[in-house]
Amino acid sequence: MEKTGLRAFLAVILSMVILFGSQYLYTKYYKPQNQPVQQKEEVKKEEKPVTSQILHFPSDKKEETKPIVKDVKYKEVVVENEVFKVVLSNEGATIKSVELKKYKDSNGNPIKLSSGQIPAISIIKDGKVDYAKIIFNVDDSKATFKNSTEAVVVFNWSDGSISIKRSFIFNKADYSMDVKEEVSGIGSYYVTLGEDFGIFDKTNAPHWGPVILKEAQRIELNPSKIKEPVTYKEGVKWIAQEDKYFFSAIVPVSKAQQFVVLPYNGNTLIAAEFQDGINQYKVFTAPKDYDYLKKFNVGLEHIVDFGFFSIIARPLFWFLKLLYSFVGNYGIAIIILTILVRIPFIPIVNRGQKSMQKLSELQPKLLQLKEQYKNDPQRLQKEMMELYRKYKINPMSGCLPILLQIPVFFALYKILTIAIELRQAPFMLWIHDLSAKDPYYILPILMGATMLIQQKMTPSTADPTQQKIMLIMPVVFTFVFLSFPSGLVLYWLVNNIFGIAQQFYINQKIKKAK
Repeated sequence: MEKTGLRAFLAVILSMVILFGSQYLYTKYYKPQNQPVQQKEEVKKEEKPVTSQILHFPSDKKEETKPIVKDVKYKEVVVENEVFKVVLSNEGATIKSVELKKYKDSNGNPIKLSSGQIPAISIIKDGKVDYAKIIFNVDDSKATFKNSTEAVVVFNWSDGSISIKRSFIFNKADYSMDVKEEVSGIGSYYVTLGEDFGIFDKTNAPHWGPVILKEAQRIELNPSKIKEPVTYKEGVKWIAQEDKYFFSAIVPVSKAQQFVVLPYNGNTLIAAEFQDGINQYKVFTAPKDYDYLKKFNVGLEHIVDFGFFSIIARPLFWFLKLLYSFVGNYGIAIIILTILVRIPFIPIVNRGQKSMQKLSELQPKLLQLKEQYKNDPQRLQKEMMELYRKYKINPMSGCLPILLQIPVFFALYKILTIAIELRQAPFMLWIHDLSAKDPYYILPILMGATMLIQQKMTPSTADPTQQKIMLIMPVVFTFVFLSFPSGLVLYWLVNNIFGIAQQFYINQKIKKAK
């Protein structure tokens, strides 16, 4: 049982090292075209990949599809509200770019989200007409909020047999656009989010690319694994493209026929299928702000992925923001949250540390039994159990506090790595961004030092060789944490300091009792 307890402890520590190490390697070296990550959700059997007969994408061969340009000049229309600035184009009646006013890049400029060769909200059907190149008539007489609570831009095009009218409606304070389409003569057609629209930074994202909410299930798709079109029909609430902090999405208001994810030039396109008639949907280009997205009541808050322990992560996230509302600093809020989360575990940790102390003191007797019954394993086990009962020791109790804290730890880990609230949030002194690594590596080094101190203070039942191996752990953790967000390292550092204080108290109490 003594070996089992030690092995369980080692397994927990090694699992954490593997988790952190894989996260570090993924964000540092991941290149989608060469090393795809595993999809979280495989395509279900009833949703077999199908090749659509109505889709055709523009390629590098310009002669395949020709833009339709009549006596209308190219024009861009700018619509600006309190939170974003949208540039619409009458070429395809599409979205050219969106600037998010409240979020800045590394140079202090507003975050700008735009798409590649296929513009956002392009209409895609067949190779006869390149709808993304049609020059629409545009009515932008109501494109401002002057004397109105709404801004409206209307695009029109008709060639006699086909007519398309697309209206964009904006309000003053939201990252959303209401789109209304009146279409005739096309039949079935697709509206796509465009290539990489909504994605700002792929380098540090746990996932980037297509994501779908089907019923209450969030389905992430890896762009490099999509080799054929994949369709989803029933229960889809929205389709989106995401990176770590930002996203774009189509949320159908009128019923869509189906949704499809398609391979395109080594990347993917995600689209919704509609029929002739009047179709309505919302387009979001927004930050991953959980509380803001939840108010729309369409499940968009699930774009924020709290992971496996989301049932714990959500209330902790809410509490972190509550603390911030009082102290005005997310670094201080993390410190307070770390301490408050540790408090309920104090009695369990105390009992575990006392048990480990007793077990450490019992080592000479255990070694004597091992020597005495080295040729009789069954008798040795029996005598050890008698010794444990006599001194009222449970050899597994030292691992119990760690095992109980794992769900809370992973929930906090997820919060501190994905929360947009921590993006560019300063702490103090040299820490100007809790979502970025410590530029001078001071926090990771302090974290490793406190981990070593705590390890030295904690009684151990391992033999000298195993104790030396365990001393490698703080070094490994230090190197793994070098590139981790400062907010996460701060949490771990405070957790260690709290553990040191608790261990010191227990050691003094035991010493006094003796």
